[in-house]
Amino acid sequence: MSLARRARLLAITALASCSALVLAGAAATVQVSRTDAAVWAYHAAHPGATVPVIAQAARGRDPAALVAAAGGTVRADLGLIHAVSATIPGSRLGALAAAPGVTWVSLDGSVSSTSGPGSATSSTLPSVYPQEIAADKLWGAGDRGQGIGVAVVDTGITKSDDFGDRVIASVSRDGSTGDAFGHGSHVAGLIGGSGSNSDGAYTGVAPKVNLIDVNIGGSTGSATVGDVINGLQWVLDHKDTYNIRVVNLSLRSNTAQSYLTDPLDAAVELLTFRGILVVAAAGNSGVNTVDYAPGNDPFVLTVGALDDQGTTDYKDDSVPSWSSRGTTQDGFAKPDVSAPGRNLVSVLSQNSYLAQLLPANIVGSKYFRLSGTSMSAGVMSGAAALLFNLHPEWTPGQAKAALVRTSVPLPADATTNVPQLDRATTANPVDASLTIPPNQLLLTAAGVSPQSISWGSVSWGSISWGSISWSSISWGSISWGSVSWGSVPND
Repeated sequence: MSLARRARLLAITALASCSALVLAGAAATVQVSRTDAAVWAYHAAHPGATVPVIAQAARGRDPAALVAAAGGTVRADLGLIHAVSATIPGSRLGALAAAPGVTWVSLDGSVSSTSGPGSATSSTLPSVYPQEIAADKLWGAGDRGQGIGVAVVDTGITKSDDFGDRVIASVSRDGSTGDAFGHGSHVAGLIGGSGSNSDGAYTGVAPKVNLIDVNIGGSTGSATVGDVINGLQWVLDHKDTYNIRVVNLSLRSNTAQSYLTDPLDAAVELLTFRGILVVAAAGNSGVNTVDYAPGNDPFVLTVGALDDQGTTDYKDDSVPSWSSRGTTQDGFAKPDVSAPGRNLVSVLSQNSYLAQLLPANIVGSKYFRLSGTSMSAGVMSGAAALLFNLHPEWTPGQAKAALVRTSVPLPADATTNVPQLDRATTANPVDASLTIPPNQLLLTAAGVSPQSISWGSVSWGSISWGSISWSSISWGSISWGSVSWGSVPND
């Protein structure tokens, strides 16, 4: 496929229609029938702020007068559709929607289009994924991930007001700074962006979390399994210094093998047994494609993708055809949970490779839209940080158990589970993974026979990185989110 063709495919995004919010009171029916749900979602994300809207009026009625009577301010006349662009206080949305003569109120988001198969949109609709997994309910209780460190092993993190001074450490494979490729910044924004450059519209799941930038992609975005493992060793060496409780791996090995012998699986398990929850992308290759490290490892939290349809209610979600799912070669069902991952807006790394490849995916001047389980993993890394802030005593296995066992199935697909953080925080999780055999490289380093493994007999803290035999390992390449950038899904 040509680069131009790939770019066009990447640029195709869709503005999903939003399901109506059910509001209490006599005006609920009017609001549902005359107001797009995205308007209410924007208001919920920006309490106290004015809401940008397009108000359409019936024939013979003046839309400008209707907006003014409701307390709004007209910005522009849209005579072609007998409407006006306006701003209105959130407290007056109900009055505008209920006004006789108003036929429809929608969010006034910016839209751009490009040539190619279909149209590309860069909407300014606010992100809804934090509400969908109930992260906002924890925010209300004061938990925004403060004090917890999340390591982003990726292509780097750019400087942004959305991160402020919360990128507390940076290390790079080749000495480069920032994010020349553009992937790591997007993932980091989903984990812990504050939304400062968007008045809160594009806020990450844990907006006060500390981010640790482990750049293994360098300036080109290319990396090997060895690069990932070296990055993970740095994370393990510095976990106490930066209170690293979560590591995000929005990547995949290109070689399928059993978790019992895969070196990348050995590395993520060692981090797990030392107190760091590893969150991994399931991959973007569809059904029966979950045989690749680290997502195939039973000890990590493997995350699949959802299309959130632009609403805060998980019940209307669907699983994109490209989200990897199935059973690993060792018999484990993956992913463990699924989270929004289609058309998510997050921090843009200016002039990065992806920004130049996909200019139609730039939202405003500070944000970028991407799809993939890479994004879903970022969402769940932020969720895990919120849990560890409330329960610092939990082990990675307990945090994973809380997220998985309190998740809820999709009405349309009972095999797909969506985490609900307000339920997870009150769980009494039991780590069932302690009955699963660990990777054989780790057992060999511990001097334990795989046939006689007894969890109580292994002191994981005594296993040094250097005691693991990494010899005769083929350091194959990895791919970010398990896709080539010529085929990032936007279906």
